[in-house]
Amino acid sequence: MKSQLALIPHHDTVFGEYAGEGTIAPLMMIRRGPWKFVTCPADPPQLFNLKEDPKELHNLAVSHESSVAKVFKEFVEEANTRWNFQAIHDEVLKSQRSRRLCWAALSQGRYQSMDYQPNDDDASKKYIRSNVPLDELELRARYPPVDAMGRELRRGQAIDNAGAKNE
Repeated sequence: MKSQLALIPHHDTVFGEYAGEGTIAPLMMIRRGPWKFVTCPADPPQLFNLKEDPKELHNLAVSHESSVAKVFKEFVEEANTRWNFQAIHDEVLKSQRSRRLCWAALSQGRYQSMDYQPNDDDASKKYIRSNVPLDELELRARYPPVDAMGRELRRGQAIDNAGAKNE
């Protein structure tokens, strides 16, 4: 009897999606078989054969070998079909604006954290909270620092580099 997993196409596929703090654009990953493909509008795509290169030292996205180029092309097409990067980016900015509005309202009067506060402990001493403006945080998170289009920046050019408009 065949395994149920054998009936599912690409049962060894893993998708990763990240658009969290410190990023300037959504970053997506597809892991299938020996391949790992990473794509982000602000960075060049990456393709690794983890069986041959487990430390991910050789980006095969630039390979001219026809078999590798075919795998790369298929991953690019799949990522573009699966994810609408502009819509994701727009939704992240919308969410950030909403949270900034909430923060502005919550910062009036007596401060009460909306974070989880265990009854028996002071959570403010357990978790790291950032008071760094988003643009500066994003600039610090990248080396070398880049703007929303992936162009290298000098230190101190953090204003609106990720399109966050200080939000």
